[in-house]
Amino acid sequence: MNSNLTIEVKHLQVGYNGKSTSDFNYPEINVTALNNELIALVGRNGVGKSTLLRTIARLQKSIAGNILINGKEVEKTDRNKLATLLSFIPAEPVHSPNTTVYDFVSLARYPYHSWFDALNTSDKFVIERALKAVEMVSYKNRQIDRLSDGERQRAMIAFAIAQDTPIILMDEPTAFLDLPNKFEVVRLLKEQSENGKTVILSTHDIQTAFGFVDTIWLMLPDGLRVGAPEDMVLTDAINRLMKDTSVKFDLNTGQFDYNIPKQKSVIISGEDKSIINWTAHALARLGYQTVKKVKNENTLSVEILNNEGKVQWCLNEVQRKPTFDSIRNLCIYLKMDYKNLE
Repeated sequence: MNSNLTIEVKHLQVGYNGKSTSDFNYPEINVTALNNELIALVGRNGVGKSTLLRTIARLQKSIAGNILINGKEVEKTDRNKLATLLSFIPAEPVHSPNTTVYDFVSLARYPYHSWFDALNTSDKFVIERALKAVEMVSYKNRQIDRLSDGERQRAMIAFAIAQDTPIILMDEPTAFLDLPNKFEVVRLLKEQSENGKTVILSTHDIQTAFGFVDTIWLMLPDGLRVGAPEDMVLTDAINRLMKDTSVKFDLNTGQFDYNIPKQKSVIISGEDKSIINWTAHALARLGYQTVKKVKNENTLSVEILNNEGKVQWCLNEVQRKPTFDSIRNLCIYLKMDYKNLE
């Protein structure tokens, strides 16, 4: 067996069984996860991401199939032993009144000894190391319920680190976080994978995941697709995820864009390519396609000028050349005042 193999999922069917038929039954899953691998579990709402994570964590029974950790079936593993192999952080924020961050994180150490045993020197070292990893040493005496969402999420990651399992599962760890905290949480999880752990997180934030994860498990209605983020793009699997929506993944820019019909054309000239690109980005929202030569009599022409460090956008109209000091003002003019658009 591959010594780098951590999780094997074989012929797994996850879902909820009713009295006669299954209320929800996802197609059979066969997939593996490796040491040092950061995996993003991606899919539309209701497709079964949380169900799959809970099934792997043995918090929910499977309909059929097997899950093996290091070659041993999860269902046949003692629960105390499983708690030393796998940590699971749910999507719901932790609420623990009158509990400090330190006391909360220390709970992660109890799978390794009796609930009545005091923390030993080794436990305390692991707890301090976990708090340091998420930069929360100065927060250890603060109460969990008085933390911000981002701070609480870091405390939950500290819990997973202190549990010191080779596998970490997290359900929507970046939900409800602002952009800096989203990047910080994913960075922390990537750091854990680089330290030898297998980390699987479910997420709706594909754009953030693309910049960090090694592998994507993409749950489509007809089955699971597995590959690097780039594989998902090149096989068009990501656009299948966006089916029946107004969003499409642009293969050239690597960005998700609204599928706005480009019924107008614009020529953008200037010396700074980055300003040209962002101007084109803004005008695309208004339905403009950037072209290199005049497409028709209604083709718009925008010249970007830079006078002594001051950037201006100049519209080359027939009778006048209105000039703007920001992209916002240019767009407002085009939306409200530029009569030739009718």
